[in-house]
Amino acid sequence: MTAFFRALSAELLKTKRTLTVWLTLLAPLSMMLLVLALYFQQGEQRAQQDDLWHMLIQTSLVLWSLLMLPLFVTLETGLLSALEHHNKTWKQLYALPVPRWAVYASKQVIALGLIGLSMIFLAAMTVGVGLLFRVIKPAWSFGAPIPWATLVQSVTLGYLASWLIVSLHLWVSARWPSFVVAMGVGIVTTVASVIVINSDWAKVYPWTLPGWVARGSLQGETFAVSLALGVVGGVAIALVGGWDVIRRDVL
Repeated sequence: MTAFFRALSAELLKTKRTLTVWLTLLAPLSMMLLVLALYFQQGEQRAQQDDLWHMLIQTSLVLWSLLMLPLFVTLETGLLSALEHHNKTWKQLYALPVPRWAVYASKQVIALGLIGLSMIFLAAMTVGVGLLFRVIKPAWSFGAPIPWATLVQSVTLGYLASWLIVSLHLWVSARWPSFVVAMGVGIVTTVASVIVINSDWAKVYPWTLPGWVARGSLQGETFAVSLALGVVGGVAIALVGGWDVIRRDVL
């Protein structure tokens, strides 16, 4: 474990003050600006609703999980691997007195940490938007108490369900040096998720799992299988992807 923590410390230093960190703030911010515009556009309709806190959480989290999160994961994992691909440092890393698995595992943990941080920012911004409406739109029902338990539960479950796509995209970005390949896979699978979300495959399609689980937790629907697939599948793909990447002699 000492080797892993050494590799993780080095990975943290490399990603510090890079675009990958700033994106954890900018991505959820762009989504909340979209939600703001949507609510202002539907002002009269929103004013007639009673449980606006619940609606705001559902709107921001489901839109994030279905539209932004898969592309965000693609970009973050692609940037993490590009640190090594563009600088040709994979060989140098594997020549160090640190096990190869520790190098890949550190990137996996950093990727999961960045996605988790972005979802924390999303939750905080969701509350901020609700409080803003409480001030500028007093006729709306944002004067009700903030449903912290609902917010934390839905964000946490959505994050856990995203483990599978994080592992998949990290594997792709680390396996193939081309950034175009990593982004192409992310774009194609995200576009497909827009169609899949309205079918029975949404419960098992990796790129719709976060949105399906988040929506299920908010609407009281069954999502246990989808959540298990996201978590267990994420761990399994992380192991398979790590084995595939570290066994190669040339990177």
